[in-house]
Amino acid sequence: MGENKILGTLKFMFVTIIVLVLTCSAAIITVLNTYKPAVKVYIEDKFVGYFSSEQQFSEVYSELVSEKQQDGIDVKVYLESEPNFETSYIKDSVLEEQNVYTNLRAFLKTEYTTYDVAVNNEKEMTFATQDEALKYVNELKDEIKDIDVEIIEEKNEELEDITSTQRADNILQEIVDRNKPVEIPNASIYDSDIPSTQTNDSFKNNGIWPTDARYLTSYYGWRWGTLHTGTDIAGALGTPIYAYKDGTVVYSGWASSYGYLVKIDHGNGYQTWYAHCSSLLVNTGDTVTQGQKIALMGSTGFSTGSHLHFEVRINGVHVNSLPYIYPYM
Repeated sequence: MGENKILGTLKFMFVTIIVLVLTCSAAIITVLNTYKPAVKVYIEDKFVGYFSSEQQFSEVYSELVSEKQQDGIDVKVYLESEPNFETSYIKDSVLEEQNVYTNLRAFLKTEYTTYDVAVNNEKEMTFATQDEALKYVNELKDEIKDIDVEIIEEKNEELEDITSTQRADNILQEIVDRNKPVEIPNASIYDSDIPSTQTNDSFKNNGIWPTDARYLTSYYGWRWGTLHTGTDIAGALGTPIYAYKDGTVVYSGWASSYGYLVKIDHGNGYQTWYAHCSSLLVNTGDTVTQGQKIALMGSTGFSTGSHLHFEVRINGVHVNSLPYIYPYM
């Protein structure tokens, strides 16, 4: 009897162990079918996401670096610190639902290298390569003696607007034009049917030069079959524009080919117009004083570059505006 009891106990224990082993095996198989091995990635202690392996992380990182690199653009793409990997097990659904590209993209840092062409310490153009910048620097030096022009290397997290070849050519010509010596045209350039300049009227006394720029690029008169009704003064985008004399703003807004335009009425039939502005600083109905900043120079409307188109009108008729401002240069 004692032996049978011992054998029965051993048999029970054996069966119990077998059942436990099978149960655990089933549980392990169930877990393995539900959960997959993965790596949990951190950068600077910030959770990035789950990747199937370190190799997948490297592949995603390489693709994102290629995404940032563009032809002809010098860019450095990097992570601020090395990633940390932790072994983990997660459900298939988690791996499938997360977007590892979006997750990792948020941690990428970029450093773009561009080359600015600066004239008189003011940026005029931006290029992706030093050779492109050097081309325009040399052209400017060939055109203008003693010009202060240099190339400035810039490094930024975001890519600045790269100047197109066509735009760079226009800017170069504008710089050349505004650096030409000021020449006062002969009266013979004016057509006989252009309204009188009325140089003896008192209105032109004690006015001011209406901007900080000093480069005359176009005068009143006929040009290529078209009457140019004002005096053009070229300058950098954003150069301040000032009221010629005290008056009332009778118009401030968009005016077709004039672009953004300010009209000031000075009384007794006299008005001054300020065209192609990039920004207007006064409103219709405002009273302004001589020398008050009323707008910023631009190239809006029909314009080939940043400048002020300054007009004088008497009883609604445009006249040669140069004699009104030339004494105040």
